[in-house]
Amino acid sequence: MKEWLRELKLHFALNAGFSIVCGVVLFLWPAMSARIACMALGAVLLVMGVIHLINFLGTPSGMLMRQVELALTVVFAAVGIWILLKPDFVASLIPIIMGVILIAHGANDLRQAVYLLKEKYDYSWLAFLLAVLTLAAGAVLIWNPFGAISLAVKFIGVFLVYDGISDLWIMSAARRVGKAVRRAVEEEIID
Repeated sequence: MKEWLRELKLHFALNAGFSIVCGVVLFLWPAMSARIACMALGAVLLVMGVIHLINFLGTPSGMLMRQVELALTVVFAAVGIWILLKPDFVASLIPIIMGVILIAHGANDLRQAVYLLKEKYDYSWLAFLLAVLTLAAGAVLIWNPFGAISLAVKFIGVFLVYDGISDLWIMSAARRVGKAVRRAVEEEIID
């Protein structure tokens, strides 16, 4: 039991340390981290294409599944290779897509804010302000996607560092409480 608890503590400590290291790397080198993440995604998709190719070759002729496997092979392999060849371009698309989504959402919010204004709702100004902020956030993501990627990756890095530190603190607090409980039980037994 003690050995299992020791291994569990080591596992938590290693996970927390890994989280902190990854967070620091993401924060300090956000562009490189985004590029590596895109390349890893491309590699995974390429491997999935190879797996579907193997399934295609193993599926008997004349079966519908054979055509499905071939189609999946082509799609996964093509997208994987494209991402591997253009990781920076793929990373730049993420904020642009998010920007378009935010602009569409902001336009809908603006329409609703105008309706609230016509209905003389007391806080229609707040709805209008939030709609404009959503539109502005979408425009910034489209206008400066590389800055948005960097900021998003840095935010993820900060969160990972926080997660690792909080895990270490919680583990330490649990260990202190566990020792206090053991001492209390031992003192109870002695008395």
